[in-house]
Amino acid sequence: MAVAKIGLIQVTQRTEDDYNARCDMLYSQAERCFIEGADLVFFPEAFQHVPDRSIVKDHDRLLKLSAEWKQRCSALAKKYHAYVVPWDYEYVDGKVYNSSYILDRDGKEIGRYRKVHLTHNEQMRGLSNGEDFPVFELDIGRVGIMICWDNYFPESARCLGNNGAELVLYPLYGDTLIPQWELKLRARAIDNVMHIACTQIDGNNDVAFTGIVAPDGEIIERFRDPSYKVVEIDIGKTWITHTTGCSAYSENIKQMTERCRRPDAYGAIYNQPKTESWKDIFYGNEPIVK
Repeated sequence: MAVAKIGLIQVTQRTEDDYNARCDMLYSQAERCFIEGADLVFFPEAFQHVPDRSIVKDHDRLLKLSAEWKQRCSALAKKYHAYVVPWDYEYVDGKVYNSSYILDRDGKEIGRYRKVHLTHNEQMRGLSNGEDFPVFELDIGRVGIMICWDNYFPESARCLGNNGAELVLYPLYGDTLIPQWELKLRARAIDNVMHIACTQIDGNNDVAFTGIVAPDGEIIERFRDPSYKVVEIDIGKTWITHTTGCSAYSENIKQMTERCRRPDAYGAIYNQPKTESWKDIFYGNEPIVK
């Protein structure tokens, strides 16, 4: 088994907090986790840039701020010899992505995920879609990432599972659908036999939460108030079930579903329905881009 200590941080939004104050809050919460022995801490989506989303158009400033934040997070990883997974907007080759990246125990970037599924607002602000779901080999296990809106699409978790992810980090802004958000999160974990760790910006809407779901769908940690926790999980644990109903034996559920899966019958997944216009999708006025 690969036992790992995952640092979870829950921040809260205050309108008076600017970019620097928000970065300080993330850094402080992460450091508290590392002092308590965390192997890895990851940050929620968008938090530091909420006061000024126009940063995605100011490429020179974005490059400067993202480089400084990465340097600061790299020093933190190196100081505690632990993994840090920051979130940030990324400007490269004329495009802006919604990204999370992994800094190893020496503070070096070893992988990056670019959000594949963008919301309407993100598309209208000019962000570009990522194109794949990479999985990264860490000394605590195989780790993948999906970001916020990605979780509305079961293909996200499936791709990560097929690519070997044992733990999925799920940074998000938040959500609005009760109780669908939790049901989807637990279903993704069960369907793919993986741990999913989530961290959100704000729990005031009482929808999403910061926490961890086990491969059997059990919520092993959940909190919404501003705080931090270090949670120990067995990433490499084998999950044994009794799907056959036979008391004489049990089975490894991950291997069982992989053995019975029929990808040759799933062609309909790739038959993308006609995409409607935004005007046809929204009821009432089209949302204002914030």
